[in-house]
Amino acid sequence: MAFFDRFRVELGKYEEGVHDVGEPVDDKRIAARVLPPGLGDFYRSWDGARLFADTIVIAPLDGARPVDPGTGGGGLFLGEWPEGTLEIAADGRVRSRGEDGAAIVVGSTLEKLLAALMAREGMLVERDGEFKDVFDEEGIDERVRDKQTRAALKIDPDAAAWHLEAAERAFADGDDAAAEAALARAVALDEGAGEAWALLGALQRRSGRLGAAAASWARAAAATPAGPVRAERAAEAARAAREAGDEAARAEHAAAARAADGGAVARWLDEGRRLLDDGDAEGALNRATLAAAVAPDEAEPLVRDARVRGKLKTLR
Repeated sequence: MAFFDRFRVELGKYEEGVHDVGEPVDDKRIAARVLPPGLGDFYRSWDGARLFADTIVIAPLDGARPVDPGTGGGGLFLGEWPEGTLEIAADGRVRSRGEDGAAIVVGSTLEKLLAALMAREGMLVERDGEFKDVFDEEGIDERVRDKQTRAALKIDPDAAAWHLEAAERAFADGDDAAAEAALARAVALDEGAGEAWALLGALQRRSGRLGAAAASWARAAAATPAGPVRAERAAEAARAAREAGDEAARAEHAAAARAADGGAVARWLDEGRRLLDDGDAEGALNRATLAAAVAPDEAEPLVRDARVRGKLKTLR
């Protein structure tokens, strides 16, 4: 069969027990389902798979059930991996959805996703299933992580998740230009990649492009399910708009933050007061200005206190 050739080759590199794949599914059962591109071809070869001792699971045909639209998802439940659940959309793209409900494209096709995951995990696991000597006190060695990212990008350059991963690595290394370029590619490939929009907004705000930052944070909020994370991202958009002097945009983003989580402002103010009591004036000011972007009158006393405390600390 011409499909999933690379995956077949990779499976053959490991000893029995490292991977467990199901038997081929009968064509009649496949024909009875409306499946996204590529998924039927997968099931014609394997009725599900459990890879690297259940680290990555592709559900059997009967488990490929519609995703509840109320979760923000769509398409079919495909399986699970350490980053969350896997869903395959009607266009054949595969998304990973975390516990907070946020999702990002990890595979432009199922075939490319499996090839990328086999390459990445193969850098960590020996053919007998034992881990390779690639871990340090903080987890996977940074050089190996970099190789994993580059391998995934080479196999599937149209998957936003790998560009986000590259951006996070560049950001950690202090290369903002490379990080921003990778993020721009990520959001171009997947407009619903909230994490990428959020990091892009942070970079834009840091470089003084406040209007662009507000727009990126707003896109991040829109891509995030209602709740604390969405509220904070909308508030970040409001804060950037306030710093840019755009009151109309600030008010719009502030309303979105309140709609996402009505208790957010009170929580941020409580966090700010605790930080101030602990002597962290900078951290307190961060939470206070975030709250002030949504509720100026409520937050301004804490903003003043944090600024005064910060100046006193500098004088000492």
